Amino acid sequence: MRPQVQTQIAWPRPGKVIIGLIVANVVAYVLQLILLRANQGWVVDLYLSPAGIFERGQVWQLVTHGFLHSPQDVFHLIFNMLWLWLFGSRLEKWWGEKRFLWAYFVFLLGGAALTLLVGLLSKTAVLSPLLPSFWVRPHLGASGAVMGVVASWGLVYANEEMHFFLLGRMKGKTFVLIIIAIELLRALSFDGVSSTSHFGGMLAGLVLCRGLWRPSKWQEIFRRARLQKQRRRVEHELKVLEGGKGTRGPDGPPKGRDPKDPKHWN
Repeated sequence: MRPQVQTQIAWPRPGKVIIGLIVANVVAYVLQLILLRANQGWVVDLYLSPAGIFERGQVWQLVTHGFLHSPQDVFHLIFNMLWLWLFGSRLEKWWGEKRFLWAYFVFLLGGAALTLLVGLLSKTAVLSPLLPSFWVRPHLGASGAVMGVVASWGLVYANEEMHFFLLGRMKGKTFVLIIIAIELLRALSFDGVSSTSHFGGMLAGLVLCRGLWRPSKWQEIFRRARLQKQRRRVEHELKVLEGGKGTRGPDGPPKGRDPKDPKHWN
């Protein structure tokens, strides 16, 4: 069962979880700025970095980084919270408070997981020249979780049209594809955005919404792929058999062929 398609969308009324997450992020950001002003350098240990996780065992970074934002750019926090409000409110209403809160942290951890994976790969000989500082680079912000929310909204409301300011009216799935394209460009740029967290959150949204975390789902996917392969093989064999009908004469080689030409020998 999927939600009904609507064509007029305004800013939705946020639910309890959305309000709680926004308040938590704002309070954490204010405390972050105060502590940094007070020269409390230990705050950076709350940011996510592969070195912090794998070398120093600071596993709390998996969660704490998602409630801290760039001290140089307040819009990092503002836009994350606006997107959480816009896309998350309807998902909370559709999924329910507990399920949405659980999904939010799944998206957050998904973004962290991909960041850590890329961090490990950055130590290899192939990627080390391309990502020289990724191992120690700090990652922070709710973007991973928020991008998971956006991707989930695009999957749940794939055919629902929404007006996206300067972009005009488009379907949810189209908007998500545009976001993915933008993220790919940002990943190749030098703006310092943690694209790994964004992609990790979106992948977590895909896995959660499509039920790919269930082993039975993968069994179904492989079964369908096997059946499609068998179907294509049977269709090919039928075409070969149908193509061979009426091509040979009653007493000789195939019609239209020179029997003395070796390339036509069977």
